[in-house]
Amino acid sequence: ASCKGQSPAAARAPLSSPGPSVCGICCVCQNHLFFLTLFTTGFYGRPWTMEQRKELFRRQQKWGLNTYLYAPKDDYKHRMFWREMYSVEEAEQLTTLISAAKEHGIEFIYAISPGLDITFSNQKEVSTLKRKLDQVSHFGCKSFALLFDDIDHNMCPADKEVFSSFAHAQVSITSEIFQYLGEPEIFLFCPTEYCGTFCYPNVSQSPYLRTIGEKLLPGIEVLWTGPKVVSKDITVESIEEVTKILRRAPVIWDNIHANDYDQKRLFLGPYKGRSTELIPRLKGVLTNPNCEFESNFVAIHTLATWYKSNMNGVRKDVVMTDSEDSTVSIQIKLENEGSDEELETDILYSPQIALKLALTEWLSEFGVPHQYNSRQVPHSGTKSTSIDVPALTVPSLGISTTVTTVFQQPIMSPIVPLSDEPHELGKEEEVEVEKKESDEEPMEMVVEKHDEVEDTKNVNQILTEIVKAKMTEDLRPMDTDKESLTESKSPEMSIQEDSGSDIAPMQTDDQLNKEVFVPGPNEKPLFTAEPLTLEDLTLLAELFYLPYEHGPKAVQMLKEFNWLRANSNYVSVNSNAKDPEKVAEWQSRAENFEEMCCSVIQMFTRLSNSANRTILYDLYPYIWDIKSIISMVKSFVQWLGRYGDISLLLLKTLTMLST
Repeated sequence: ASCKGQSPAAARAPLSSPGPSVCGICCVCQNHLFFLTLFTTGFYGRPWTMEQRKELFRRQQKWGLNTYLYAPKDDYKHRMFWREMYSVEEAEQLTTLISAAKEHGIEFIYAISPGLDITFSNQKEVSTLKRKLDQVSHFGCKSFALLFDDIDHNMCPADKEVFSSFAHAQVSITSEIFQYLGEPEIFLFCPTEYCGTFCYPNVSQSPYLRTIGEKLLPGIEVLWTGPKVVSKDITVESIEEVTKILRRAPVIWDNIHANDYDQKRLFLGPYKGRSTELIPRLKGVLTNPNCEFESNFVAIHTLATWYKSNMNGVRKDVVMTDSEDSTVSIQIKLENEGSDEELETDILYSPQIALKLALTEWLSEFGVPHQYNSRQVPHSGTKSTSIDVPALTVPSLGISTTVTTVFQQPIMSPIVPLSDEPHELGKEEEVEVEKKESDEEPMEMVVEKHDEVEDTKNVNQILTEIVKAKMTEDLRPMDTDKESLTESKSPEMSIQEDSGSDIAPMQTDDQLNKEVFVPGPNEKPLFTAEPLTLEDLTLLAELFYLPYEHGPKAVQMLKEFNWLRANSNYVSVNSNAKDPEKVAEWQSRAENFEEMCCSVIQMFTRLSNSANRTILYDLYPYIWDIKSIISMVKSFVQWLGRYGDISLLLLKTLTMLST
């Protein structure tokens, strides 16, 4: 979609200076300002599943983020093997994903990274790239991106003979692809110098960026991560500087929540360090997420709040709910009342308020039982178990095998050898295949005709031995008080009846009819899980905050621990003259620190007992790690209170661990 009130050509006109004439997709309007609010899967890590991406689209639609960039580095056909076309199964998955994005009003951008080994001057390479993007366009994709990040700057000898610089080579192929695709409304380009620290000698004097700005067609938007790959702050001045040399406002590719470079860290803090004054100076903001899908709730929510907070250019507390009179909204208004500080432009967005809004909504998700990628595919009718059991009819020794296979992803069916075209199995499709009597060998999918008689004899002989062995065994169903009924049924009928049962395996009617245990007055009460609270989630977020800072509670814990350790001589058993006031102060602060440690352990326990196991599975490695560390530190402080003095070596070791 083109910008409202402008032709596509006018919308793609370059900007000589920052201003409101920002081009994008017409999803959010602010005085003729159109802004890309993007979410990407461009991290190095395990790609998200189809269901997770669909859930992302739902959340984007709900919160007003209008674009999705598909750029998973571990999709080997996106980067390493970019020349390879997508198979039928992969094509079906991408088509489904693009359709799902459209259903939720999300613009799907397909990104490809050919920069690792492409020869820019080779027309066959260019044709291969065109053919690959042609294929993706047939999936329904209308927006594209060429990424040249994280690659070698050096050109091969063949390219050096044709292009004067690496930038000229990239501009040539990017502009050619852009025109070949019909100049899409959204076409992104990621330069090799995509942040300030990568620019030589600096941003304003970079020959590479100058060439990009001068030669790249105006309809192509440029991605920029800020002063650094992971930028703590992105200032208005820095954006004005890069805008001037690129001759267009950039699209920020933000790595503030990306954790693929350090899998021991998780970032649950708010979108921060970017003034809302940037919004009219940008073509859009794209954010890279944590690798763990469920840990990005705060990242997405606060980015949406950041953008909406300055849509009308006035102070506005954005509540991401249907009701404007929600409890959170009232609390925020009460917190803001009586404040004497002047409301400056950069106060339009409050990271702490945005975090509170996000955590309040996220809290409700923890109580909803949910799990992605369940192996059991829901369907109508009776339930069937995923087993492969030969149904044996003793008198005729016939072969009748029923196989129930649950497929999670689209795959190619190997059981239709007579068709030239492969038979596709859709996602979450259950296929039941009945092997006819003696037509072919049970475990072989393709059988040559001249071996049919011999193979059939071998199969019958093997199954005869199996039947004789089974008849000598005392096989009974779990419900042993119904032997007569079981004996009157054939094994095939028993298997079918069992597979259609709603009763879980190994569970009998007697177990279902047992009364619930009620402990007596002097007995231990039943365990009841405590619900997760907003304070627990706030503590979690502040322990795993942002790349350059800890949350307030985490900072407080670190300060208290350092003080207790540094002043352990106050309570030293070897101290000859103890100051009662200092001892009391140390003990009081030690008790407060122990309470803080207990709150972390309590948060871990409540989170571990939450109903939504999907969220828990993504967070568990991190909360287990922090709980273990806090438990050790708590014990150490208790030990300090008993003995006080510690060796210099141990003190240095603990200092290294705490930094």
